[in-house]
Amino acid sequence: MSVAWTIQAIISAFTSALEGGLIMARVLLRYLSKKGISLNGMIPEKHEDTNLDEYLSYAFAATGFLFQLSIGFDITFPFNILLLPFEFAEYYMRWTITSSGD
Repeated sequence: MSVAWTIQAIISAFTSALEGGLIMARVLLRYLSKKGISLNGMIPEKHEDTNLDEYLSYAFAATGFLFQLSIGFDITFPFNILLLPFEFAEYYMRWTITSSGD
């Protein structure tokens, strides 16, 4: 069961990294467009006109996923203190789910 939780953490981190990377890329392109920065026409007015947002999102996603992997999918300081009650709740739910198969 521990292996299943670990695999699920990896899958969740990967999908979250992809979604977060896409959000970051689109916000960055929108910000640069509003500021009038076009980098010699590379940045379009709308993200639908190019694949640049997808390419940037993969770079952001890889960076985010590798960071999560490097910290072992754990919460870093000071957020670990702030989110401690939720960590206890998560461990309790894991324990309840894995021990109920008796």
